[in-house]
Amino acid sequence: MKLTTLALKRPVTTMMFFLCFVVTGLIGSRLLPLEYFPSISFPGIIVSIPYPNSSAEQVEEVITRPVEEVLSTMSALRMINSTTSDNRVEIFMQFAWSENPRLKSVEAREKIDAIRDQLPDDLQRFFIVSFTTDNQPMMTLRVSSERDLSNAYDLLDRKLKRPIERIDGVSKVTLYGVDKRQVRIQLDAERVAAHKIDLEQLTQRLREENFNVSAGEITAANSRFRVKPFGEFTDLKSFEEIILNQQGVKLKDIASITLQQPERQEGRHLDQDYAIGLDILRQSSANMVEVASNVLKAIENAENDPAFQGIKLFVMDNQADGITQSLKDISFSGLIGFVFSIIVLYLFLRDIATTLIVALAVPFALAITLASMFFLGVSLNILSMMGLMLAIGMLVDNAVVVTESIFRYQAQYPDDNRKAVIHGVKEVGVAVFAGTLTTAIVFLPNIIGEKVSFTIFLSHVAITIVIALAASLFIALTIIPLLLIKLNISSKQSASPIINRLTDRYEGCLRWMIARPYWATFIALLTLVSIAIPAVFVKKDNFSDDTKRRLFLPYNIDSQYSIERIEKEVDKMEAFLYDNKEFLNIESVYSFYNNNRAESTILLTEGDKVTRSVTEIRKFIEENMPELAIGRPSFDRNRGQQEAIKVFVSGESTEVLRGLSEDVERLIRSIDGVVEARSEAASKDREFRIIVDRIKAQNIGMDPARIANLIAVAMRGQPLRSFRGKDNEIEVMLEYGDQYERSVSDLKFLQLPLPNGEQIPLSAVARFEVKQAANSIRRMDRRTSIGVVASLDDGFTLDEAKKEIEKVMKSLALPDGYQWTLGRAFDQEAQNDNIMVFNMLLAVMMIFVVMAALFESLLFPLAVISSIIYAVVGVYWFFFITGTQLSIMAFIGILVLMGVVVNNGIVLIDHINHLRKQGYSREQAIIQGGRDRLRPILMTVATTILGLIPLSMGDTTIGGGANSPSYYPMARAVIGGLAFSTIVSLLILPSIYIGLDNLRAGWQNLCRQASERAEQWIRLKKTN
Repeated sequence: MKLTTLALKRPVTTMMFFLCFVVTGLIGSRLLPLEYFPSISFPGIIVSIPYPNSSAEQVEEVITRPVEEVLSTMSALRMINSTTSDNRVEIFMQFAWSENPRLKSVEAREKIDAIRDQLPDDLQRFFIVSFTTDNQPMMTLRVSSERDLSNAYDLLDRKLKRPIERIDGVSKVTLYGVDKRQVRIQLDAERVAAHKIDLEQLTQRLREENFNVSAGEITAANSRFRVKPFGEFTDLKSFEEIILNQQGVKLKDIASITLQQPERQEGRHLDQDYAIGLDILRQSSANMVEVASNVLKAIENAENDPAFQGIKLFVMDNQADGITQSLKDISFSGLIGFVFSIIVLYLFLRDIATTLIVALAVPFALAITLASMFFLGVSLNILSMMGLMLAIGMLVDNAVVVTESIFRYQAQYPDDNRKAVIHGVKEVGVAVFAGTLTTAIVFLPNIIGEKVSFTIFLSHVAITIVIALAASLFIALTIIPLLLIKLNISSKQSASPIINRLTDRYEGCLRWMIARPYWATFIALLTLVSIAIPAVFVKKDNFSDDTKRRLFLPYNIDSQYSIERIEKEVDKMEAFLYDNKEFLNIESVYSFYNNNRAESTILLTEGDKVTRSVTEIRKFIEENMPELAIGRPSFDRNRGQQEAIKVFVSGESTEVLRGLSEDVERLIRSIDGVVEARSEAASKDREFRIIVDRIKAQNIGMDPARIANLIAVAMRGQPLRSFRGKDNEIEVMLEYGDQYERSVSDLKFLQLPLPNGEQIPLSAVARFEVKQAANSIRRMDRRTSIGVVASLDDGFTLDEAKKEIEKVMKSLALPDGYQWTLGRAFDQEAQNDNIMVFNMLLAVMMIFVVMAALFESLLFPLAVISSIIYAVVGVYWFFFITGTQLSIMAFIGILVLMGVVVNNGIVLIDHINHLRKQGYSREQAIIQGGRDRLRPILMTVATTILGLIPLSMGDTTIGGGANSPSYYPMARAVIGGLAFSTIVSLLILPSIYIGLDNLRAGWQNLCRQASERAEQWIRLKKTN
């Protein structure tokens, strides 16, 4: 190899170049930015439009449908879904991965602004949120206390929020669960009626009185001044003194103006105390661990502040912990792998100097990888560290193969170490290069192929694996040969007697297989078809969550209730959980609730404190939890971060869909393996409808729209322009006072102002009725849809559920124009599986291309490709033995395995071909090649497997997250497949090689005979 020759010619240059990378790697390990996720922009946006105190049907009619219609014209749109509630509408849009979500956000804003005149006048603003990993909170904080925190906004803002915002690297801190005080102008209904005050005119007058505009500029005394008419309110007295009519009625005569808390719309509990939340976001370029450390110091300072006496601060989620945990995992895995490598290598090599030289490939390759990541701008995150953990066990492979080859040639050239090194590297150089390339190339389809979230994340894993393997190849071809020459290290030929006996027995088995081709064929086929046995028992479940020590318990509230009523039910559930706290291994319970939703997050103990499995805990809670009158609590089995398991029925009429969803609920509930099924339309919500008589309204000189606006102001209040306080702007709300109970009688006698100054009650021009109403309306691709949520029993996989659901749904007759579809959880899993299978097949094809170029043959690569098939057989058998399910992480392990297992076959077949070129017969070349390659193959396999053992045991997860996938399926896939494939490569692969070589020889013989007959026929024709 030219690279090796260059390294031997310029040893000082090579070592300096190498040391520069190592030192840069050590420095880069401290300078590399630490992130939880790399910076990734997802091709989706959410348009959120608040419209409080309205019915879902009203919001859908006046906001959702017009906005959906204009947004559906956007290019590259893949999906548009909306959820409309009585307070807001949220529209989710997904685009192709090639689109820039920030540009799509701008385009969506422009389209909504273009139809602003078609939307309600009192619609204040809307929000557009794009998805990036940078805008996820790096830390979630909960503040709880036994004392009342409803008025603690100023304290928390001044003592906690602002100090954290001032920390270098923090971009934003969001405080929620406690509101700023607002100016509340609370009207007295009787006084408003007595003074004949028109609410519309009152609202307009208040808006006109509070202004702040720019009127241009003026020149005076050779100076230029801005002209700014100033009419902003500066205090509450300014509001009180506003004159409302010619009789001199002031605002204070009909209303009380106070600075107080707004009505509570939601609540949170932590450990049964009322809680407040903070989300902390960091700047994208900041070191997450460093920023988090400074934030924790600020939290500690706040806790020591006397003003925080009795207030508890609890860090619920901290992504920096995931980073530090991943660093600990990779350090532990690397250390264990390094120690195992030294032990294994010494057992084979029986020389401490050689062992240390080969083993040092691990830390040196990691140092070069970190240096390369620093120069390429790749951060240390949970994905890049996942790649490093996968690569650790493979970093000595190239060094082992090169060293073994050099030692064999040292026996031939005992007096010329340099010649032995050059010939040894030359013999295996192309093979190890091809082996490294095949390991790296399996990730190429995921990088350049169809983009989905799975392949996007996997491409970031691939970067570090490829860099680390390239570093190990560089070390094996330059540093290892250079050290063997400079240190004058040669083979002692003192292999372990166990290895010698193993080699002899392996030769005997190989001769037996070669001498009995029919038995060899039978064994090969029997081994292959044996996959049918474990395949029956190994289940596939991409998002198994049985090991996650965090449970989510939605209450599935069936209607809208007062916030106080919901809180009582939450208190009841929390009391049950804390009564069994020790038994259930509960660390903390955090609950969130509003008027139609409640959910408790149960944080379980970890480590040595664990006495019960998650399955046992979940089962106990389901069987013993108290019954709630307002809903049916059931555990959220969302399969990781995926959407809940749902079946949707869609059409036009909500009433028809409601009945169909109830039928679907009954069908799904009948499936064995389904714990719970619940229709999202199972709501007891009712609404009070006001039907305005248009003729009567016209007769009194009022139109229905104006009447509806007056009702809205009376019922939900009217936000006005905020006024500037001492420290910040304060919102202003015009509403009826607390004495106005907003009852049915109050509504019926709401006074409507007539053009002549008189007033009449609302009941004079309208009738009233009570109807059932949905608290939310969901639309998928602009069709109204209702979902049926299913919770699956432990061990009942998504694939099994899909088959059973499709079976029972065939019995449901749907009206024309209505259809049912499976939820996104099914679609995404099917899409991920299809893309993964396609990419694996594409990777096999590219591996074939590389090996065809290496062997200059189209048949011999098939022998090596067969090791991939047998590796998959090994994965299934190992999963069957260990009780492991096939998951996304297992598929990643198989993908890595595909590139690894062919290395042994490449090294073996390449050496056999090399021996045949030297004059060995085929059988002699196979036997000698097997003996020569047995030791390096066993060494590389042992170091790879032992390096992955720490990951294959326990429940270590990506980033240490409670709901993140575990590493062990991936590690077990590599271990099981590699171990099984190694046996196949050593015993069955030679027989496959012989069969393919016979096929090649037979084809060549057939072609030669055909050519000879053709020549004879031509000569015969010429003779005649």
